[in-house]
Amino acid sequence: MKRLVFIGIFLALAFSSCEEIPPYIDFTKPTVSKDTTYVASVIPAAQHKAVLIEDITGVRCNNCPNAAQKALDIVTQKSEDSVVVIALYSGDYNVTFTAPWPGFTNVNSVYSGQVINQLGIPNALPNGYIDRAKYGAQTVRFNAFANWPNLVNQRLRLTTPVNISLEKTLNGRNLTVKMKLEYNKAVGDNHKYSLFITESGIVSKQTTLTTYDDNYVHNHVLRYAFGNAVGNPLNATLVAGRTFEKLLDFEIPADYNIAKCHVVCVVSDATTEEVINVRQLDL
Repeated sequence: MKRLVFIGIFLALAFSSCEEIPPYIDFTKPTVSKDTTYVASVIPAAQHKAVLIEDITGVRCNNCPNAAQKALDIVTQKSEDSVVVIALYSGDYNVTFTAPWPGFTNVNSVYSGQVINQLGIPNALPNGYIDRAKYGAQTVRFNAFANWPNLVNQRLRLTTPVNISLEKTLNGRNLTVKMKLEYNKAVGDNHKYSLFITESGIVSKQTTLTTYDDNYVHNHVLRYAFGNAVGNPLNATLVAGRTFEKLLDFEIPADYNIAKCHVVCVVSDATTEEVINVRQLDL
């Protein structure tokens, strides 16, 4: 009898200690309230092509502020309508240069790591992708920041088959992004899109050439990716007039400064990864 009582108590304790833990739910994930595609009867005029600079950087890299300045100089000399910058901070590699400083804002993100792992981990910092393209005999996509101006100029000479338009609605911290992609000519390749939120004006510690700056301002930091950071497929034939319309709803986290945030849309080749076009919208 005592044995049966003991077994009963043991089973009760076992079941109580093995209570099922519900899966983690990320309530910040966006919801898609509209997703449609059609072929328009009127073919739109071609938009000018813009170029994407992705600055692969780190808070413990003493030369990385110079790369950030180079990107800013390029945008200033051109315009934000022709050159868009995203700063990729990731602690997934080379932690000597990328590990966050204790007690300071962590600008690393899993989304930056996903992009870098897809496009190629650089052999040194700072480095960067210019339209995610390979130039000349290159087998890699990353380039030293001294080469960025020349590579940007090369890409600005190209045309684009897809027009990108972005609109936004803000209700408190509830954001709705309207993304419209319109093809001005037929394309035989497969394309994909990425939609990001970046943030500027983030103050955190940064190694510089001579010392440390506890109040360094980090700009264009990749904060969030809608869907897949490395690209979401465009599942339709890309004929002239092909149009994609998507509405995405997102609750902006409390630690984002909305006034300093931007929405960035990138359309890229699903095979080569080269950027076909890019646009940015300030929040």
